Parts: sequence; C-alpha cells; structure tokens
Amino acid sequence: MAERVESVNNNKRILKTGVLAVAATTLFAVFIYRVAEWSGTHSEMAVQEQANLNCSGVAGNALQTTKVIPQIPLGTFDGGRTTYTTIIQVVNAGEAAQNIAANFYKEDGTPLDNVTLTAGTSSIESGVLSSTSIVKDGILVISGGGTADTGIIAWGKIAACGGLALSTFFELRDAANNILYSRVGVAASAPNMSSFVIPRIREVATGLDVGFALVNTASSGMATVTAELKDAAGKTIATKNIPMAGGEHRAGFTKDLFAPLNETKNGRIYQYVKFNSTSPTLAAIALAFEGSTQTSFAAEALQ
Repeated sequence: MAERVESVNNNKRILKTGVLAVAATTLFAVFIYRVAEWSGTHSEMAVQEQANLNCSGVAGNALQTTKVIPQIPLGTFDGGRTTYTTIIQVVNAGEAAQNIAANFYKEDGTPLDNVTLTAGTSSIESGVLSSTSIVKDGILVISGGGTADTGIIAWGKIAACGGLALSTFFELRDAANNILYSRVGVAASAPNMSSFVIPRIREVATGLDVGFALVNTASSGMATVTAELKDAAGKTIATKNIPMAGGEHRAGFTKDLFAPLNETKNGRIYQYVKFNSTSPTLAAIALAFEGSTQTSFAAEALQ
C-alpha cells in the first residue's frame, strides 16, 4: 500500500511539473510575441554606448570582433512560479590573454539598467561590462535573471580582439525548488547581416511553430526589414515590412507576423522565412516551440 501511495504522489509531482513547464513555456512564447507593434515605429531611441577595445599589439587577429546575443530572457513571466536565467560562456580561444567588453540593452536599445548581471564574481551595472581580461584558453561566465521579480527581455553585444567563442543557453526552473524544466542553447549572431534565412516548421494540431528575434545593431537610424514566407517550392506565400530603429529588438511568431494564413490542421508543413534589410546591421536567432519543448535554429546569413 505504501508503495502505491508513493507511486501516486510521484505521478502527481510529475504531472504538476509538466503542467508548470507547459504554462511557463507558453508564457515565454507569449512574451516573445510583439507582432502587433510591428506596424508602428519608435521615433525616439537613445544612442547606445558601444564596447571598444584597444586591439593594437594583440597577437594573431588584431581587429575587434563582435558577436550578438539577440534574445536574453530574464526572470519570471508567470507571476513567480518559474524563472528564466540566461547563461553566456565566453571562451578566449585566441593566442594569448586578452580583454573583452560587452554591452547589454533593453528592447528599445537603451542600456539594461533595470537588471544586474554577473560576470564571474563581478556585477554588471547598467548593462556595461568594461574591459575584462580572460587568460589564454580561459572562460568568463556571464549570467542573470533567476531572481528577477518580473520578466525582462534584453539583448547584448560582446567584443574581443581575437578568437571569441560564445555558448549561450536559457534555463527554465521552478522558482520554489530550483527544479530544471528545460534548457535550450542558442547560437550567437553576427552583428552585420542584411539578408538571412530561418526555417519554419509548422504543425497546427500540436501548436508547433517557429518564433524569432531580430535586432537592429546600429546605434541610430532606421532600417526596413522585408520578411518573405516561402513554401517548399519557393513560392512566396506572404510578405511583411518591418521598420526598426537603431538598437531596437523585435520578436514574434511566423503565424502571427504573416496572419492570416490558410493553414491546414492536419500534418506538418516545411517552409522558410527570408529576411532582407536596407541596412547591414541585423542580428537574429530563431526558436521552435511545441508545448514545453524549445528548439533553437540558427539564422543562416546570405549576405
């Protein structure tokens, strides 16, 4: 009898965990939905502070290189039941010790001054990580978001003078017991794309769809992004123009961006979205959502 009671209790805990994971993932999916705003523009944007390094005298590649994390979820999006944390592992793959610098921003391109991130044992205040040394073959870990009171979306730039390897992942955990519900890795983006493609896998019956995040990495100025949804035969199904101010972050689901779409409720369809911009200043990532499962896709640069 005791074993049966324990089995029932375990099943209840598993069910509760699954329900919370689905609910939190759904809320994160809602959180990246900003399509309703895409018909308008933001006329006033603060000029971003830029990370700059002195790369003179650095062995190997002496040019400053920059990588972008276009989507950084921080905190809770379901009233405190679960929390999202973003972890960024920065590896110095260069030929010697070197410095890196980073800037983190809100969705409108202003400095991330409402969340404190950590870099190793130090804090990142107002979204600015000043020049920080990493030994050859060493690692610096940047993280944040697990104890935030409300959900916040951010994005970031990380600059170095030589080899720079980034690994970024999102963790979704139960806030009360720190139980891991899901973890997904996302690729860093180049900061200067003007044309790129993301895959789209859609299954109406299960809710499977691809969401994506875009950033105009320019400090100022407008960029017009044209998104084309194409089918397996290369036919254009729908087109959408997206105006983006300098520093601005946008995110959404394919089904909402191009709505209304005539999609069948049976079977899976394979499509893709091609983005073209008037300015070579875009960064992007994509995530597929189905229930509590998240899968990342890279934005494949064409130019």
